Amino acid sequence: MAIYTYDTEDLAKEFERLGSSQPHLENILNAFGPLLLEKNQWLSDTTIELRELPIDPLRYSDGVPLNRQLQLFSIEDPWGSAGWSVAKAIAEGFPHFGPDMQVLLQRFTEGKYDYFSLLFANSQDADHQLADMAKELGLAPTPLHFFLRTLNRFMLTKKGRDMQKELAAHIWSKGYCPVCGSFPHLAILRDQGQRWLQCPDCSHEWKFSRLTCPSCDHEDAANTETLFIEGKKEESVFICSECRKYLVTANRSETLRQLPADLIALSLIHLDLIAQEKGYQPMVECEWNNALSTD
Repeated sequence: MAIYTYDTEDLAKEFERLGSSQPHLENILNAFGPLLLEKNQWLSDTTIELRELPIDPLRYSDGVPLNRQLQLFSIEDPWGSAGWSVAKAIAEGFPHFGPDMQVLLQRFTEGKYDYFSLLFANSQDADHQLADMAKELGLAPTPLHFFLRTLNRFMLTKKGRDMQKELAAHIWSKGYCPVCGSFPHLAILRDQGQRWLQCPDCSHEWKFSRLTCPSCDHEDAANTETLFIEGKKEESVFICSECRKYLVTANRSETLRQLPADLIALSLIHLDLIAQEKGYQPMVECEWNNALSTD
């Protein structure tokens, strides 16, 4: 799998082009655009000293993702720069969260907290810890959850990119991500109709059977269907009647201009709405296909 890199200025132009051609996307692009641009710049600017993280080929082939085999994160990772970038982008895209982001940055500037410990504590007991952590920090639970989830995505993406060569030597046949275990939020059909699944958390891309449901492994043409909008067959929705899940899909050959998966997913938000109106649920819930308001 090729790793596509993007100049941040060129990526910003893609946002402008998409917003001009599809005005209905203006609100969602304004909200999530700063996050995608800041993430792209942070990934470009950031270098992490690679640690030896040996992959167990047997566990990997049995479907055990890397985050269940290895400790991907370290306290020495550049959490400070990642946290600053995330807070800055959230404040820009979601102005109603701006005051909370200012409070959060101030707390860490004071040196009483560190991002790594906060993220780790949240992951251990999310339901019970989040409200208490938010109260202790002096901000609301919703923006704190958004911040931590996004911070996790930044670092996971960096770790996944750094391990691409090691991953390429192993076989993965599951519908969930081999790096972090998340289900896909998007599929891209590339040359010869091969389906590549896209992870919303670490941005990893992996090849998967076109006829099989990534969510439940069901493979029966009678229980799956593909929805199209008339005149736009390059955009579709894979629907599984067995588990009632769907996956938005873009048909993009290698000869077309390559765009980040997150940007493609945002451009297909109308397909999420259509599938959800029919009673189906996304294979994984993300802020952009679920309930996080951009008003």
